[in-house]
Amino acid sequence: MPEARPSAYVRLFVFVLVTGIVMGGGWFFLKKQDQAAAANPAKAAKGMARVLVAKVAKENYALDLDAIGTVRAFESIDISSNVTESVTQLSFNDGDFVKKGTLLALLSDAEEQAMLASAKATLAEEEREIERLKNLVKDGAAPEARLAERLTLADIAKQKILEAQARLADRRITAPFDGWLGLRRISVGALVTPGTIIASLDKIDVVKIDFSVPETYLGSVKPGTLITARTDSDRERKYEGKVSQLDSRIDPVTRSIPTRAEVPNPDLALKPGMLVMVRLVVEPKLSLSIPERALVPVGAKAFVFSIQNDRAKRVEVKTGRRKPGFVEIISGLREGQVIIADGLVGLQDGAAVKIAGNYAGPVKAFNPEQEAAETP
Repeated sequence: MPEARPSAYVRLFVFVLVTGIVMGGGWFFLKKQDQAAAANPAKAAKGMARVLVAKVAKENYALDLDAIGTVRAFESIDISSNVTESVTQLSFNDGDFVKKGTLLALLSDAEEQAMLASAKATLAEEEREIERLKNLVKDGAAPEARLAERLTLADIAKQKILEAQARLADRRITAPFDGWLGLRRISVGALVTPGTIIASLDKIDVVKIDFSVPETYLGSVKPGTLITARTDSDRERKYEGKVSQLDSRIDPVTRSIPTRAEVPNPDLALKPGMLVMVRLVVEPKLSLSIPERALVPVGAKAFVFSIQNDRAKRVEVKTGRRKPGFVEIISGLREGQVIIADGLVGLQDGAAVKIAGNYAGPVKAFNPEQEAAETP
């Protein structure tokens, strides 16, 4: 026969008895702990959570916008001839700096010189004839029609002189603006035609950088917005400049607007055609900031622990923008307030804490290239 089970009342009595014994033992243990802590405060302090603290401070949380840009010369041309002619003289070397109007090349101009001399001789002859006819017409010895005819011929001679001078000017190639010449592409004696490149000329003591800005940032970027640029050849150096103009049209495919900035380039380190990384500082904002690791997320809310009377006090905060290692605080804290930045594991509201030092900041991101450079 199966054994009879204890009645429900007996089982309930046993449960209540065991529960009471456990609770009584726990209360007795906690009482003893409190008495021991009161009798020996130094020993109790050993059980305090050791934490690192930081002060709430203001930092710039400007919105940074990154883009890829291309360097353009402030002024740039390929120097070529307007006529087909042979080169008789080159007056520059590779890479020379030249001023506006400097003679760069001479083309063969013997025919044009002869035309100019002929036109000048013709004009001189017509002017002498005009002076002679004026006296004859005055005395009535010659008709005025002959004087008018000579005046017309003199005007034609003057136009011939201007034509010859213009043709000569086409054979004198000069710099249209101050700048730096590139490599010479031809030699003396070469036959050049319209479009034949003799050399390039660039004004690069100030350069333009062209890049695109997404349509969503159109209201934040305008002429005068500050930019910084970096190149792959020297990533540590920053080139600073300003946005000079935005295009009048938005690209319907990329939904971005072409933008141009001007950047001083006194040492000519930026060369036309270089690829640069551009960063724009838009919507500058000075806000309260704390280390990001001080945040304790609970569901959709965020909290931090401040210190009050050597105890942790949980405070709800509202966060904003973030940057590496730090977060913007919209509300919940005040400037200069001390918060717990490290030692948050297991920390509860009201727990006793001991300050072990100040938070030194986030660990730098691992950079393999920098590590390799620093390794002896």
